[in-house]
Amino acid sequence: MAEWPPNTSIYSMKTICNYLIFSFFTPIFYVHSQQNLFNIPAGDLTPKGKFFYQHQTNFYRQSITESKNHLVYGLGKGWEIGANLQNIKIDWRRNANFFETNNSNPANPLKPLVQLTGQKFFFFNEKFKTTIGTQIGLNPNGFSDNPHLTHFTYNTWIYEPAHHLKFVVGPYLTDNRTVGAGNQAGVMLGFEAPLSKKILVMGDWISGRNSAAAGVLGFNFLASKRVQLCLGALIPNANSGNKPGVVFELNLLGFDDN
Repeated sequence: MAEWPPNTSIYSMKTICNYLIFSFFTPIFYVHSQQNLFNIPAGDLTPKGKFFYQHQTNFYRQSITESKNHLVYGLGKGWEIGANLQNIKIDWRRNANFFETNNSNPANPLKPLVQLTGQKFFFFNEKFKTTIGTQIGLNPNGFSDNPHLTHFTYNTWIYEPAHHLKFVVGPYLTDNRTVGAGNQAGVMLGFEAPLSKKILVMGDWISGRNSAAAGVLGFNFLASKRVQLCLGALIPNANSGNKPGVVFELNLLGFDDN
């Protein structure tokens, strides 16, 4: 069984506290990423002048967690921009390296990874739309070392016959700095459907055998018009080498979700 506290011989407690605060709140201080279901873009446009913030933590066996954060800002005319801070992996076990970093091994994703994002929406009618988006970034260590720009680029098609009832599908193209070894192109699928006024069932899936290749199935609790709490089961794709886990997600909206 894992013990507490974890091995912090090479980290001061002040450094650890600062890192945890940084990992949860840093995107708030950026200039201003796409709204996600769990792991794929949700196809929701952030209103002009408003923001959407999302924190996600994946819990794995052996006391390992991995977090990511997204902040979106609406520009109007179908545009939104944002920033991501993701691949924040922490091993809470005693005598383990507390933070896992990677800024050079192409077999694994860069850790952590800072990205700027942009997305453009095209509306065919009230129920059907498409988006083109990209996330471009690098490992912070790369600024002074050997920077490797990464990207995750996609096109989604969204059918939304009713509020909180939607279906999302589309291709993606990326690189091994973002998803590690494995395929660098594939398909994304997702859906959201209401079970009641306050609870939605939600799921998504990324094809392939890279580090992102997994499905998540869970629920979204609409705590208020501006706060959502999500919980899901992380199910890795066969032969992907990924681990199963539990996903927690917090969504904060800078606008009322009616």
